[in-house]
Amino acid sequence: MRPAVLVSAVMVVVLLMARPLISTKTHPCIKACTQEYFPVCGSDSVTYPNPCIFSIAQCFNPKIKLLHLGQCKTDGKC
Repeated sequence: MRPAVLVSAVMVVVLLMARPLISTKTHPCIKACTQEYFPVCGSDSVTYPNPCIFSIAQCFNPKIKLLHLGQCKTDGKC
């Protein structure tokens, strides 16, 4: 698994695990997202699984911008 995809997957798991601790009632960035895979690439070089998950990350860090639809490009280095 590529590092960017792994980071996205870890972030989703963390958000899901934090659901009982952080709810939409207490934090405006948390919202329900579908599990569809429609990847988008953020300016932080992270491939987010879909635009909804990207918008959550962007809410927490407004400096992140959408670079393009699809997975982030890599230079092929490990």
